[in-house]
Amino acid sequence: MTTSCQICNLQPFKYKCPTCYTKYCSLLCFKAHKESPCEKPSSTPSENLAGECLPLTYKFPTTDTVPIEKLQALVQSDELKECLSNPHVRDILKSLVQSQTPEASITEAMKEPIFLELAHACLKIVEPEKFQQELVKYLFLALQLSDFIGFLSRRFPPLDSGFI
Repeated sequence: MTTSCQICNLQPFKYKCPTCYTKYCSLLCFKAHKESPCEKPSSTPSENLAGECLPLTYKFPTTDTVPIEKLQALVQSDELKECLSNPHVRDILKSLVQSQTPEASITEAMKEPIFLELAHACLKIVEPEKFQQELVKYLFLALQLSDFIGFLSRRFPPLDSGFI
């Protein structure tokens, strides 16, 4: 790792060029660097680190902590990627992060079908058994609703469209 100025190679660097990330030690070296044009590199140092496989661990895990393997499965999920490609979903997520009342904001977001789709995509991976239970509950409710609609349609004939 370079710790000295990349212009004079005499002093330890204190600064980095905001464009090309060249390390320099002083205003004099910065001016010397700026005499020739520089370009942003194809990848930044932080992008290079993201590509490396560093072992991930939690410092303070709780009972609600999602296991690293499941987080990695979320990253690989095509269904989740598709949900996140929707700008409306991203706007909802931004508002949740910035909310002063996150619980109320999540309750409100859950009224949005597209956000529910995102939640289901996450739940399928993070807690598949809860997802199955929720799916069974919704199917049961749908069957009950279907039976009720059938009962109503047999009990009450359709209204004449001119009635209203």
